[in-house]
Amino acid sequence: MATDADATLSSTATSTQTIRSWPAVLSVALGIVLQTAASIAFSENLSYFIFGSLFIIWPLTVFLLMLWWTFASQLPWSTRGLGLAAVAAAYLTFVGIFRFDEFDGAMIPRFSFRWRPTARDRAQEFFKNRRPANETPAVSTEKTEPADEPISPVVGDWPEFRGPKRDDVVIGETLRTDWTARPPKQLWKQPIGLGWGSFAIVGRRAWTIEQRGTAELVVCYEVETGREIWSHSDQTRFESVQGGIGPRSTPTVSEGKLFTQGATGILNCLDAATGQRVWSRNTLEDAVSPNLEWGQAGSPLIVDDLVIVTPGNNNAASRANNSSVIAYRRDNGEKVWAVEGRRGSYSSPQLATLLGERQVLVFDAQGLIALLPATGKRLWSFDWINTPEINAIQPLVIDERSVLIGSGYGLGSTLLNLTAGDANWSASSTWSSKQFKLKFNGAVRLGDNVYGLDEGLLTCLDLKSGQRRWKQGRFGYGQMQLVEDKLLILSETGDVVLVPATPETPGELARFHAIDGKTWNHPVLSRGRLLVRNSDEAACFDLQ
Repeated sequence: MATDADATLSSTATSTQTIRSWPAVLSVALGIVLQTAASIAFSENLSYFIFGSLFIIWPLTVFLLMLWWTFASQLPWSTRGLGLAAVAAAYLTFVGIFRFDEFDGAMIPRFSFRWRPTARDRAQEFFKNRRPANETPAVSTEKTEPADEPISPVVGDWPEFRGPKRDDVVIGETLRTDWTARPPKQLWKQPIGLGWGSFAIVGRRAWTIEQRGTAELVVCYEVETGREIWSHSDQTRFESVQGGIGPRSTPTVSEGKLFTQGATGILNCLDAATGQRVWSRNTLEDAVSPNLEWGQAGSPLIVDDLVIVTPGNNNAASRANNSSVIAYRRDNGEKVWAVEGRRGSYSSPQLATLLGERQVLVFDAQGLIALLPATGKRLWSFDWINTPEINAIQPLVIDERSVLIGSGYGLGSTLLNLTAGDANWSASSTWSSKQFKLKFNGAVRLGDNVYGLDEGLLTCLDLKSGQRRWKQGRFGYGQMQLVEDKLLILSETGDVVLVPATPETPGELARFHAIDGKTWNHPVLSRGRLLVRNSDEAACFDLQ
């Protein structure tokens, strides 16, 4: 005689046998196949691999599993409903606990607890309670105010983006390496406005650009104390999901004047001592061009009596009639010349002397072009185009006929060789390497080797052959300087690290944590003072 227990077991077995599992297995298998294919296809393109994984492959796999669970699993509808409710509850719990903050340099989203104040909240509170910019400290140990000193860059100053030659090579500094026994002394640390620019430094003044609310500010700080000396405000704001909020260029100091370009294209000439405006132009309006996707990032270049900027021709429909590079008169902002027909990108114009000829190098979306400073006439060009048409690093001048350029998105780097004769210039590739992918992280050179972050991994490349000597140490999408024979690296997580610049596989010499938050900004070392910043905070350390 069958019992109630036997009937229950029979019912359970029947129910178990009716679960249709093969669609779930097929969905997971498809996800594995796509993930494997992506790892092969994008082996040299970390950004595309992560984007494809996080935003295409994984969501597609989860979506297929949800379809299977809801419509093809053959489970009781009550069970399916409970499963879907559990997924919904998990999602709501996650978004209730965490908030999305930003993407890092590899396109991985970052989250934080909702109850923690944001960097923006901390900065707003700090600026609300800080001493006004024109108020002198109650007690001053300085004999003179920085504003009383002349503003004329000399050796040891850092008057523009990546230094006087825009190559991130620090001259005249010596770094000790006993940071464990004698840690670098923190002189100050404080919140700062949003933005990805760096500092320009002359004497005891440091200038940067930052976003505070609806205002884009140029700010002058005292190096030793972090005290705000003056600020200049423009009512404009740039924001993008991937690129973040705020300006992303660095001021340029020249003969007592400060030249800045904001993320929306506002070019200012200010009195460097007081912040008073001398003249202003909107470079995007002058170029008759829309903005770049991630905003204007080029730092102004001063050549003789000109200010040169690179807004880009960013409207393909009317590119032939717009201006991609513009030169203004330094004294009054009058437009002198313009170059047409090329889409902009995120590098800065750079002065170089190649084969005896001074020229302005512009690394835009289509590659590298060289222009005569006085007229804008093109000397030569070299095509270097990746899929998203993004070139963001500075060209690295190796010698009078060689220039290194590179980018991310799987393209890598190439060493250019220049020839010239009877006004006919040409550039050809000596070698190319996909093992040196400089996404938006500049490289430095020492001897026959060049050092940079290949998709976040510190890499040494032989300049003669283009072969990789070593690759080690993950620093994310940070930045670096060359100090004597050492690499001073500011990692994406805000660590400052010293590594020997050597063709032999090195070990770290020293490390300390400087600032919190995602750090894409370039560090600056001047007279033993290291200034660092990101969109969360800024700090100054004594490294002597």
